[in-house]
Amino acid sequence: MIAQKPHMCPIRYLNWKVMPEENKEECWRLVEQKYCVPVDPIAYAALKRFTLQKIGKAWRDHKSRLKKQRYIPDLRNKARVKSNRPNGCISQDWDILVDHWYTDDAVIESKKNKERRSKQDDVHAAGSCSFAVHAAKKAKMDGCPVERSVLYPILHTRKNGAIVNPVVAAKIDKMKELLADPANDLQSFDTTGSIAWAPDDVFAKVMGKERKGRIRGVGFGPSPSGRSSNSALTDIETHSRQARDNEVAQLKATLATMEDKLAGFDEMKEKLSQFEEMEQRMARMLQQMQHISSQCNQDVLLAQQSPALQKSSAASYQPSSL
Repeated sequence: MIAQKPHMCPIRYLNWKVMPEENKEECWRLVEQKYCVPVDPIAYAALKRFTLQKIGKAWRDHKSRLKKQRYIPDLRNKARVKSNRPNGCISQDWDILVDHWYTDDAVIESKKNKERRSKQDDVHAAGSCSFAVHAAKKAKMDGCPVERSVLYPILHTRKNGAIVNPVVAAKIDKMKELLADPANDLQSFDTTGSIAWAPDDVFAKVMGKERKGRIRGVGFGPSPSGRSSNSALTDIETHSRQARDNEVAQLKATLATMEDKLAGFDEMKEKLSQFEEMEQRMARMLQQMQHISSQCNQDVLLAQQSPALQKSSAASYQPSSL
């Protein structure tokens, strides 16, 4: 429903990559309002990336349905198609999209795609259920992720037990033959949901090398270049780890600065303590000096207050008779 909102996901853009970032952010905000999202930044970023990719795919599917319902081949029908604008579509956006449909490049590409589709013989019989649903059922029964080569026969066999066509039947027989050899057991693999795969698994040996853009038989998300939800999560973890390391380095630098300041403070504190001790000594010396001065003053006063010694006169002195 978000992908079909004309103001949030305008159809005038020809590619999801050129969709303005503010539109994508608005889509994500709407998702946040309606669903509980994880608080962890790594899981939050991975979910946001995956959700916007899913909205982009739904937006492309919406435009494809519009073309299937409204497009009429031949350039002379362009005005008629423009006048048959669907409800909810913005008039200006609809005109831009219709003009693109009738360009020479779009017409040539459409013809090529039809030819490729007509040559495709590997059609599935999974019905309305997605590959992930069938894989989850099989994985629940087996108790482990199901390989692509094991899931392939399930998706290409009808309810009556018949395989869709002889070409697919030959591929299934080849996969079963390879699976019987223990040397072809899947050792290291990537899992997307309940589906296990590897670049050199049995499925790849029968179907050939993976092409650009997606991994066959796995579903939405992974690609041969490794840009899967798992690798995206690994990238986010790496960036998050680098951010944490930078933050730790900054904290260590701040702590070192604080320790230097604290060491300087301790030195000042020691000097202050020495100064206080010196001040106390001077105070004691001053007190002693005051005490000595007070004693001296008392001695002087006592000396001034004592009577003078009397001297004998010459007249009263009589020498002794011979």
